[in-house]
Amino acid sequence: TLASMIDSRMEDHLDKIQEASDTASKEFSLEKTLDKMAGEWRPINFDCMAYRDSGTFILRALDDIQSLFDDHIVKTQAMRGSPFIKPFEQRVRDWEARLISMQEIIDEWLKCQSVWLYLEPIFSSEDIMRQMPQEAKRFIQVDRLWRKVMAATVAKPNVLLATAQEGLLKSFQEANRLLEL
Repeated sequence: TLASMIDSRMEDHLDKIQEASDTASKEFSLEKTLDKMAGEWRPINFDCMAYRDSGTFILRALDDIQSLFDDHIVKTQAMRGSPFIKPFEQRVRDWEARLISMQEIIDEWLKCQSVWLYLEPIFSSEDIMRQMPQEAKRFIQVDRLWRKVMAATVAKPNVLLATAQEGLLKSFQEANRLLEL
């Protein structure tokens, strides 16, 4: 009660109480911002479009996703610099690592898509396949990965789920290396 607060002479400690209250408010605000960022990703899905009559899909319209990455990475880095982040610093570091990982995966994915889109019509020709057997073999390897990843993405288009596949970054890096060859 107010009477018990007065009896305990809390007014003598108002500065400390105010400081603790301010710290708690700022910590809570940062934690709410982190929760909000994570919540903003839950409904975000990849926009997959059927590619010609190839039986597979491609990603399109990623501007909003890229913008959200840019915004959230900057916010997360700013949060990490705050003196009020200590109670959930590891959670912020994990979130930042997740965002950066997702962005790296999508960058490699788009690089692969770009080259795959260029080469797919070329290697769909039986004549080219016979004339360039080594290159055709590499393209077929990448094509299998592409179709598998895109089928999984169409089935579960959520960005958080699609980019959480184990080894996806390494798979796209290897695919890009093969496409380069």
